[in-house]
Formats: sequence, structure tokens, C-alpha cells
Amino acid sequence: MDLRTLRKAVFLDRDGVINVFPGPGKFVLKWDEFIFMPQVQKNLQRLRARGFFLALVTNQSGVGRGLMELDTLHEIHKRMQQELDHARLDAIYYCPHHPDEGCACRKPSAFMLQQAARDHALDLTRSFLVGDSGRDIEMGRAAGCRTALCREHLPPSIEAMQERYQPERLFKTLAEAVDWILAEDAAIA
Repeated sequence: MDLRTLRKAVFLDRDGVINVFPGPGKFVLKWDEFIFMPQVQKNLQRLRARGFFLALVTNQSGVGRGLMELDTLHEIHKRMQQELDHARLDAIYYCPHHPDEGCACRKPSAFMLQQAARDHALDLTRSFLVGDSGRDIEMGRAAGCRTALCREHLPPSIEAMQERYQPERLFKTLAEAVDWILAEDAAIA
């Protein structure tokens, strides 16, 4: 593969970045429970306008726990994409397994990012990961991506998250993370 043709990407976690995190130990189990974070469409469009490939990377263990069917997860993602309209994501990667299954794809494994890179000719070293948990940051770092932690609507464990997982940058909102990504991208260009 010619490294000059690889594309840059922004990988986004779902619960807590694209939609409101339902709370510790809780899951979005149907479309009626899915609430978009503020200005998600606008921020995804800003990234798309700069030429970023946009991919969702998410653990969805509600399936593996028997709380919902895989078809329901697909329906939630289909409806999410319809609502996003022109800001829709280019790809969706998810781990449906129970945390105790020992699968290769569950975050913090870099498997989903590496699979996306293979599937879509992405340069992980020119890419960014935006997540709301330490697992997200660990996954991004393991794949060689630049990382941003967003903690909007989440408990204020910012200092502990910063110290333990060491994201490259820490933000309250997706909008702030997108501002940073666009500034960093402009500096490289």
C-alpha cells in the first residue's frame, strides 16, 4: 500500500461523545433512549469539510449481556445515521461482546482502529481519537492516534482521568476537541 494515499480519520466513541452517556452500568437499549450530544451534526460536518474520514468505534456489551439483540443495535445505528444526515459517519465499528468474553475487538484493544485502517486505507498516525473514557484513550494510543478526552455531562473525575490515561488533550465538549483537531491539522498541512 502506498503510504502517500492513506487518509486521515477521526474516530469517535458513541456513548458520551455522539450521544449522552446513559450512566454507569446503563445502556442505550432502544432508539427512544438515544439523545444526541449538543451540536454533534455541526461538529462532524466541520471535520468532514476538512477531509477527515469519520468512524464510530464503540463497545456495546449490552448485546453480549443479553440486554438487547444485535438487530436492535443495528437499528439504533441506522436511525443515528439518518438523523445525522449530511454529517453521517463513514463507518461504524463495534464490539458486541460481554467484557468477560476475552474477544480481540473490545476496547482498549486497538483492533477496531486497525481494522478501519485496513478497510479504508487510513493513516492512524495522522488520525485522531475522541473518547470519554480511559479505554478510549488507551485504544487510540495503542494504534498511534492522537487522543482527546471529552467529559461533557460526565462525573468530574477529570484530574484522575488526565493523570491515569494521559490523553494528549482534555476537553469538556466535542466542539472544543474539533477546534483542536482542526488547528492541529492546519499546522501539519
